[in-house]
Amino acid sequence: MPYKPDDKIGQLKLSIALYLVPNLPPIPHQDYRLIVMDAPWQYNLRETDKTHRGRCSYPSMSDEEILKMPIGAIANTDAYLMLWVTNNHLPLGFQCLERWGFTYKSIFTWVKTTKASTEEEPKASIGIGHYGRNCTEHFLVATKGKPGCFTNHGLTNIPNVIFAPRSKHSEKPSEFWTVADRLAEKLGGEKIELFARTKREGWDAWGAEVDDV
Repeated sequence: MPYKPDDKIGQLKLSIALYLVPNLPPIPHQDYRLIVMDAPWQYNLRETDKTHRGRCSYPSMSDEEILKMPIGAIANTDAYLMLWVTNNHLPLGFQCLERWGFTYKSIFTWVKTTKASTEEEPKASIGIGHYGRNCTEHFLVATKGKPGCFTNHGLTNIPNVIFAPRSKHSEKPSEFWTVADRLAEKLGGEKIELFARTKREGWDAWGAEVDDV
């Protein structure tokens, strides 16, 4: 679905790309210590493809549009980025980190589980895909400058895998936010979720579905 110059999502996209354009919603601050981003990655599958049934109902952005976003410009000199990526978009995710001036540090994997799954016996919720049935999603942990590693901040008990069921479309599990909130508390300073759907307490939120940033 293409962007229109008068729609809210198109304006938000422009505001982060040009972020001083009059009459467009600005990003609240430009000195974030922690940035969480779930970009609207584009899928190029055909409409007739059987595995295309779960395609997004909201407008996506092209690879180049996402790469051109000046994420590094809104980050503190010492900052963290948590970038959500699908299996299909892992290579692009790494390109984004390099383009935005961040250094890759780790990858966390969300294993999407069934309702019958238990903590003792997690069961993957089998999805769709051409090269194996997808049941995972990931977020890349990257840094700009020298914000200190997890261990330096006393975060020594955080595993890099999350077992949790799916919820609403594209909604991330609460276990992820536990990690993000713990890191944010240690880092101090401002924090933001880009392409947010709701506003979280203590976080700036920027996205087409958020009325108030």
